[in-house]
Amino acid sequence: MDWWGIGVILAVGITVVAFGYLDDRRKTRERDAAMAAPPQRDIPRFEPTHSTPEYLNELTARQRPHKLASTDLSELTRTDLKAAQASAASVAAGIATTSFVTDGPTGWAVATDPVVAVLSGRVDTVRELLPLLERAQCAKRPLVLAAPGFSPEVLDTLAANTVQGKQQCLPVVVNAEQAERLSALTLARPLSHSDLQAGWLPDEALGSIDTWLSDRTTSWLIAY
Repeated sequence: MDWWGIGVILAVGITVVAFGYLDDRRKTRERDAAMAAPPQRDIPRFEPTHSTPEYLNELTARQRPHKLASTDLSELTRTDLKAAQASAASVAAGIATTSFVTDGPTGWAVATDPVVAVLSGRVDTVRELLPLLERAQCAKRPLVLAAPGFSPEVLDTLAANTVQGKQQCLPVVVNAEQAERLSALTLARPLSHSDLQAGWLPDEALGSIDTWLSDRTTSWLIAY
């Protein structure tokens, strides 16, 4: 074979090797990019033309939306409630934080015809309360929760729901003696941590009262 033929063979061979090398590098880059990219996840009912969803930050979650009416009481209602306090049964246990105040001038949290749940254990997760929240929301009634304690995360979530007008909640921290008294006054049966986890919420386990009024130190149960 003459040198011309050998040159052609070498040129073709070098071209094939170079093409294979470059193609392999391209495939490697594409594979690495695919592995580094986030996985494709289709969002149900999402359309590219939809507006960007809005999310609540910590500040806005604590502010009542302008479109919702104020929860402050009228002077006449305040006068009536102050008169009713004199003869109402009371417990020396108030709202867990001021985030649940519904009447600014008095510092009261007022719940009319609430669902009352007396819990025997501390509440550390909102998940435990989901059946209670759902029950109260379906009935369109406020929810009073009397328990030995609440985690900060639980209180923040309940407060956001209350302030945003989603579900009024009124958490009260009570000891065993106070819980027993509230059970007698509202006919609520104490619910254990196991009950909440199992979603065991028979109607007879939940109590009620005409009006529940609390400040930071005391709760009044007003029956008409």
